[in-house]
Amino acid sequence: MTADGEPAHDGWVDSDVGGATAHGKTAPRTRPARRTVVVGVSVVLGTLLLLWGTDQLARWGAESLLARDIQQATGVADRPQVQVHGAFFLLQAVDGRYDDVEVSLREVSSGPMSVDEVDARLSGVHVSFHDLLTQEPAPVWIERSVGEAFLGYDDLNRYLEVTGRLISLGPAPGEEVLLTGTVDLLGQSVSASALAELSPQGGALSIAPTALDTESDLAPASRLLLGQRFSLRVPLDPLPFGQDLTAIEGAAEGLVVRARGTDVVIRP
Repeated sequence: MTADGEPAHDGWVDSDVGGATAHGKTAPRTRPARRTVVVGVSVVLGTLLLLWGTDQLARWGAESLLARDIQQATGVADRPQVQVHGAFFLLQAVDGRYDDVEVSLREVSSGPMSVDEVDARLSGVHVSFHDLLTQEPAPVWIERSVGEAFLGYDDLNRYLEVTGRLISLGPAPGEEVLLTGTVDLLGQSVSASALAELSPQGGALSIAPTALDTESDLAPASRLLLGQRFSLRVPLDPLPFGQDLTAIEGAAEGLVVRARGTDVVIRP
């Protein structure tokens, strides 16, 4: 008891709201709402990380499978570089259709013809989800493709030599190429050079002389025959993603060929 008749206490007061307090101050309590928010954020982040990891694994698996299928189909020594585009790949993987795929190959050959580089963009690449899971080689259907290939003059000249044509290609000013060589003309060997223009012809490269230069004068009939000897057609069978040529340009070290394709099937 105090002098005023109040009950004595040591500074602790019971409170219905905050529990026991010291000198009238409410003791702090843990807030359940804050803990719930932290747990919820952790669950969301964990789920997002799991989905991201699964998406990346599926993307890497698809790129590896496509690279192996293309390598087996083309016979290239080095594994092609494949990149599957798209923000969320799992939906494409389950659907079995990849919207946008980028492929790069080196040293693609078919018979005596060799292409130094092939870079292609593929749209609508069909790979079943089962094949992706099992990683088993299977035919790949490609709805559309656009690509660019580089043919070095060395490879082109090697092809001409193997096929029995003693003519070589080289760079020339502008968009033309320079042809030089010796051909048999009515029983005589005639050396000549010519500027030639490039054009696509079906699935082949057409090289047609525009101006002939010889060491001696030729009769009109002989000059016409010489022009035919210098006219070349080079099939581009090594192009793996379509051989519908759209443009051909001469460069310092070779030719740049652009091509497209539809309904292309790659068979490992």
